[in-house]
Amino acid sequence: MVRACEASLRRMGRESMEMGQLHWSTANYAPWQERPMWDGLGDCRERGLIADIGVSNYGPRQIVKVQRRLAERGLAVATAQVQFSLLSNTPLQRELKAVCDDLGIALIAYSPLGLGMLSGKYGAGDAVPEGRLRRFLFPQILGGIGPLLRELEAVAAARRKTMAQVAVNWCIAKDTIPIVGARTLAQAEENLGALGWLLSDAEVDALDRAAAACTAAMTQNAFQVRSPRRAGTPPLPPPLSQVPALTAVTRNAYTRASDRSDLLSPSEPRRSI
Repeated sequence: MVRACEASLRRMGRESMEMGQLHWSTANYAPWQERPMWDGLGDCRERGLIADIGVSNYGPRQIVKVQRRLAERGLAVATAQVQFSLLSNTPLQRELKAVCDDLGIALIAYSPLGLGMLSGKYGAGDAVPEGRLRRFLFPQILGGIGPLLRELEAVAAARRKTMAQVAVNWCIAKDTIPIVGARTLAQAEENLGALGWLLSDAEVDALDRAAAACTAAMTQNAFQVRSPRRAGTPPLPPPLSQVPALTAVTRNAYTRASDRSDLLSPSEPRRSI
């Protein structure tokens, strides 16, 4: 990890970078790699090669485990990047957000527009945009999210914003940091329109209810969920001595998060987005 980080810095002509981030957990397919990679990021941080440590597509249990591992060295995870949007606000995301809040980890929301399905540019039966993933997902999802698209349109009209700007602002209202892709200057300028204002609690609640009324949702990233523990395997709570600042209530939530089985059963399909 250190050698790879140093090589990247040489290519960029820099002495350090702001963030070293693991893009996904290897717990589902190569669990023996997890701790060496966590330790490698810790080495990079201690050598001043990176300013902060981040992870991506980690579930609540893995977040707890990596935070515990780094705490042994006086280090901590700064950010967790996960799929989070009005189409991806499942119990798993909400649990992860609660754990991150407890641990002081900022949540970065990727795909806040659901691959463009929340932009208002596409409807059921419309021509599907290019790209294998979109050709696969759009026909499955667009027909089931009418209530959400109608509520987005209503809020956007009242706010004199676009549906995309409302969808991104919803992520901000949920205290996350949305990262939005842009292929054109016009898209980048539209994204900026999501800043400088905030949806009201009533508007957020209305959007949440509309999302809950949908019959389809975004496919979840398989790397963010893990296989359930084998029967009889005890839970692995973190040592609370590593987090002395947590209150009793927070400690309970922190411990519970390490016990939870993630939400996909072995019989359910696992598709990466």
